[in-house]
Amino acid sequence: MVFLAITFFILLTLCILLAILPSLLHPLLFWKPFNHEKSSDARRPSLGTTETKITQEVAPYQFPPLRPKSSSRMAMGLKRLDHSNWLTLDSSYLSEHALRLSLLSSRHADVVQCLPGSMASCQEVLGLVTSFLSTRFPQHYSIVTKADGPYIENRLTSETYLIGEKCENPIEVAAKLAMEDFNVLVRDPETGEYHLRASATLFPAGWKLQERIGYSMARLHGPVPAWKEKLGANVNKYFDHLSSKTAMERTNLFIQTTQDLFQDAPESPPPKPLTPSNLMVRRERQAFMRLEKTDAVLFTVRTYMQPVTELGEEEIIALRSQILGWEEEVRLYKGYKIWGDILMGWCEEMVGELEVKVKE
Repeated sequence: MVFLAITFFILLTLCILLAILPSLLHPLLFWKPFNHEKSSDARRPSLGTTETKITQEVAPYQFPPLRPKSSSRMAMGLKRLDHSNWLTLDSSYLSEHALRLSLLSSRHADVVQCLPGSMASCQEVLGLVTSFLSTRFPQHYSIVTKADGPYIENRLTSETYLIGEKCENPIEVAAKLAMEDFNVLVRDPETGEYHLRASATLFPAGWKLQERIGYSMARLHGPVPAWKEKLGANVNKYFDHLSSKTAMERTNLFIQTTQDLFQDAPESPPPKPLTPSNLMVRRERQAFMRLEKTDAVLFTVRTYMQPVTELGEEEIIALRSQILGWEEEVRLYKGYKIWGDILMGWCEEMVGELEVKVKE
């Protein structure tokens, strides 16, 4: 009798709880296994066979949309670096990685150069890259210690690379791991100029690394209109005051008539007439930081390519505004004579004629 009374009391209590607080029993009655998959890169939700699914603990980096510029005056356009997204991963990783490996195999001297005396800085670069990637993307990268030294494992590509002091090609390994290009700038104490001493530039925009390795910033930007008069001195002063805590970033923009990420020559007239579908918006995210151990400046570049025909209405308006805001010599430098009429005509067709404000 006592057992039956206790059983009845328990059943009665459960019925009362279920009636009053059904949410307490919901996990037991409707249990499902927990999904451990982390948030994916939301910028390209439809994943094709050549795309990479990147899982991240925090929101992925979003390249800022195109915006019209308020001034045609040349300026660096710097802002504080988003340190949590210094290096980025997105769904183009595997396709771009394959291209980078191909370039390193077939055109190594065109994409990697390290002058004597730059090894310590290149080692420091690799140390920063591996530390960042294994911390920011631990589900894709991890550092392991083996008998002959530390290694980094890239689970996106099933590759493992030796790192640390025994690594003989540190800046190349950095370029294999990341989607960015890496450049090391060292100050000449006699002239105060910063020179390009090491570089892994897989995706150049109209220049040849073999020709410019060792150049000062002034010579590197010799073809850029008004660089010396308007930016040269400011850039050197900026680098002098740069620290690891004051890292900065900026963006740059070109129009390109091909989809080639490796573009080591300026734009030239194509053999066939251009159409809007041939035109690409090539944008660079550039970051600058001081290397604490070797005191060099690290300059990284991430390149993004997008067909102009994929731009939304607001970005078309912004792109047209930016280009028309360029000074004449900048337009010539960036190849406006090759693609300008085609692009401006397409912009007018898509968003209408440009409104001209008349001063009263």
